[in-house]
Amino acid sequence: MSNDLPDLPSDEDLGIDEEELSKFLDIDPDKMSPEELAALFAKEEGGDSSKKKKKRGKGLGKKLLGLAGGLFARKPAGDAPPAVPPTKPPTEPAPPRDEGPRSRWLGPVTLGILIALSLLVSTPLSLPSPVAANAPEGAFSSSRAMADVVSIARAAHPTGSPEHARVREFILQRLRDLGLDPEVQTTTTIREGTSTVRAATVRNVLARIPGTASSGAIVVTAHYDGAGIARAAGDDGAGVVTILETLRALRAGPPLRNDVIVLITDAEELGLMGARAFVDEHPWMDDVALVVSVEMRGGGGPSVMFETGPENGWIIRALQEGDPRPFANSLSLELYRRLPNDTDFTPFREAGVQGLNFAAIGRAHVYHQTYDDPNNLSEATLQHHGLHVLGMMRHLGQRDLATVDAPDVTYFRLPFFGLMAYGGGWVLPLTGLMLLLAAAVLGVALRRGARVSGLVVGLGLGILLVVLIGVAHSVLFGWVAGFHPEYGALAGSAFHVEGWYVLGLAALAFALTTGMLGLARTRFSAGELAWGALLLPVGGAVALSVAMPMAAMNLQWPAVAALVAVLLADVPGGRLGRVSWIATLVLAWVGLAIVVPLVELVWQALSFAARPHLGGLLAVTMLLFLPALDRLREPNSWWAPLTGLVLAVGFTAVGIALASPSASRPQPTTLLYALDRQSGEAMWITDVREGPLAERARGWAQVRTGASFEPGEAARTFGYNRPAAVAAAPAAPVPPLDLEIVSDSVEVGVRRMRVAVRSAVGAELLAFDFGDGESGPRLRGVNGRELDRRATRLEHWGEPDGAVLLDLEVPAERQVAFVVVEHHLRPEDLPGVGTVP
Repeated sequence: MSNDLPDLPSDEDLGIDEEELSKFLDIDPDKMSPEELAALFAKEEGGDSSKKKKKRGKGLGKKLLGLAGGLFARKPAGDAPPAVPPTKPPTEPAPPRDEGPRSRWLGPVTLGILIALSLLVSTPLSLPSPVAANAPEGAFSSSRAMADVVSIARAAHPTGSPEHARVREFILQRLRDLGLDPEVQTTTTIREGTSTVRAATVRNVLARIPGTASSGAIVVTAHYDGAGIARAAGDDGAGVVTILETLRALRAGPPLRNDVIVLITDAEELGLMGARAFVDEHPWMDDVALVVSVEMRGGGGPSVMFETGPENGWIIRALQEGDPRPFANSLSLELYRRLPNDTDFTPFREAGVQGLNFAAIGRAHVYHQTYDDPNNLSEATLQHHGLHVLGMMRHLGQRDLATVDAPDVTYFRLPFFGLMAYGGGWVLPLTGLMLLLAAAVLGVALRRGARVSGLVVGLGLGILLVVLIGVAHSVLFGWVAGFHPEYGALAGSAFHVEGWYVLGLAALAFALTTGMLGLARTRFSAGELAWGALLLPVGGAVALSVAMPMAAMNLQWPAVAALVAVLLADVPGGRLGRVSWIATLVLAWVGLAIVVPLVELVWQALSFAARPHLGGLLAVTMLLFLPALDRLREPNSWWAPLTGLVLAVGFTAVGIALASPSASRPQPTTLLYALDRQSGEAMWITDVREGPLAERARGWAQVRTGASFEPGEAARTFGYNRPAAVAAAPAAPVPPLDLEIVSDSVEVGVRRMRVAVRSAVGAELLAFDFGDGESGPRLRGVNGRELDRRATRLEHWGEPDGAVLLDLEVPAERQVAFVVVEHHLRPEDLPGVGTVP
């Protein structure tokens, strides 16, 4: 708005004397309250002389015009110009003046709204409600599926165990009950390393539903083996029952156009060995057009579509159309392509098959633990799995699958709007538009009187905040780790309960942000500081658009919303104007809707131990909302930082209070029974862990065994290479291995043998050590499969057909000698060992 005033009559024309004018010009309306101004006007109009009233009335007219001009020409704090324009503009605007009376409730109300908006877009609220068992036949019911979880996860079922065989038979019977004719693919899969070979006898469960006019087959897959002694309710019992309940709902409706192949794989935990066996060997693979995979890494949270094949444009559009509750962000695809992690989707992707990979990663502390049981599996997560898979199977089942690839797209979920997607070619143009917007906002700010020093201070505060939060995260993590005896023993997270510490770190970031903002606002305007601080997320968006294009939108759109909010930060009356306040909150919601789920998923994926990533992301998140956080200076600048600090301490205290071991959060430890058949000696083995709570774990082992443990190296005899404590144990009468020479011949000085090895106790794993490879035998093949390279060690998992067959060769003059270790995961089944939970 222009500062020019309309031409006014002269003082002489209006009859105002110089003395009266000089008194009035000393008044600064910016420093007066409305009550003081009203009193001033009343005083000016007082008196008895009608002539005097007339003269002062004329003077009052000019005063009111001058006052109105000054009020309408007011600029935001930090830019107030003098009433009369100087002949030469100053090089640096004056510091901001007092902004006048403040609202008592604007700040707290704004904070309450921001917290409510954050909760509204958080991942827990993205979950659907569980559906009861009496739901219509064509609907997915998490209650019906949960009944199957209870049957599957009643005990640990690693590959090769009796429980594993029971679970397989349960799945086969459920498929028969659905009117299908399932089969079992039994084969040996081999993975060769530098010197170690891993082999597994896998038994995949398969079934096929023919389509009415198939244009290709859709594979829906999950794995039924568990990891070690985990009960595997989540990983991946949840995936198996999702498929079973989806098939039941599909069978209740009209037939699909395309074939459906059900693939319940074995030995996923051993290296995707069942999936590789299907991809490499099964004849149905030739018909596969798409794959839908259901995985789990934890026990809760939203079911996220986190991976597709390359050229995902077609399948993402199908996800938009067919999934009633999509949850996806292409950042996960960018990250997953760079990580060494794999699932059963990987062999299909490597074979060029397009598809969708779903998984939930909440409650990560149960991942691969004995308490991954039905009680720790979220039924809402199971329902979310089911909505995805049933919706996509119905949609894809009717589509023409002749072409399922299209150029990559960027995609993300926007609460209440669903899955947003656009072509990857828009990423760089959108970055360019974001930079143009940033330049335009800078131009407006400079025209309003923004100072370069204010912009630089804003940038400096942003950098300082990132550094401080990173340091605080490292200090906090190192301190609270001492309260958690499970630290270092969990596969999916650092601690059993991490969420309280994440909230504490977020509250600390809030306290630092609002505290630094309050200090800086004594000299600089909100627009100056916010624009300077936004250079960090804007720069991050530019970097992502080049290095990880499909992840750039996570900063692009929040940065755009923040830049628009900067325009509202310093408009006349903007701090107290209701329209600008509401607009700022709406723009904050746009950023929150993208950033809040992103922060939650990054934390769950990387755990609280990911200090540089999580702390930096929280800091950048605060910078994106500086225009909204500036409203928290009402009624003063100290209440918000103090509130954040109190919350940070409180959240951290709750996390520490919940750190003590309990039935739902046990302290992990290890107890093994080892028997050396050659010497006849036996021992107990337990972990040696560092920290003040290490003795508690060792004490548990001593109580269980009645033995006294001491650190020692004897466990290495059995291949246990971690620091361990050992104690003498009674030698149990465990039946020995059964070894049989199937064939034996000598050709050109080389002795070739086939040896059959059987475990009399049904060990899940047989580990063979053939020595250094020079004096010991050379392993040439396993179960009739020839190896590509020389191996000195073999691990064979699973229940072989009859026996594990070893093809060996050794110089004719040497004896054949090797070491076998049976790994048995059910010590309570061994005679003489006793019950060891």
